[in-house]
Amino acid sequence: MLPVSNFGELILIGTGGFIGASLRYTVSSRVPKIRNIPAGTLAVNFLGSIVLALLTFSSEPESMIYLVNIGILGSFTTFSTFAYETFRLLEDGKNVSFFLNIFLNVMLCLLGVSIAYLALRL
Repeated sequence: MLPVSNFGELILIGTGGFIGASLRYTVSSRVPKIRNIPAGTLAVNFLGSIVLALLTFSSEPESMIYLVNIGILGSFTTFSTFAYETFRLLEDGKNVSFFLNIFLNVMLCLLGVSIAYLALRL
């Protein structure tokens, strides 16, 4: 990760954080659960993986990395929510959903990175 060295970079990160958190709420609150799987969290993590990979594998200027990768995607994607929701599935005895949620989040996010990588190579 790039070190933050000036106030302008902090403004980019903070602005991106506001945008990402707002987008996360909007997307995840509109995507219903699918068979107990918190699909909203899955959707933001999948989309975030694609966008992060697109920007990382391309040669975007540092300002885009601060705004989008650290700011927007840092607050848009949500591993802590994924962990909490997954734990709740286990706690509620929904063992199949517990394992399926882990599998889908890991595999779809890796797929998202692969899609972005391949798209930039074409």
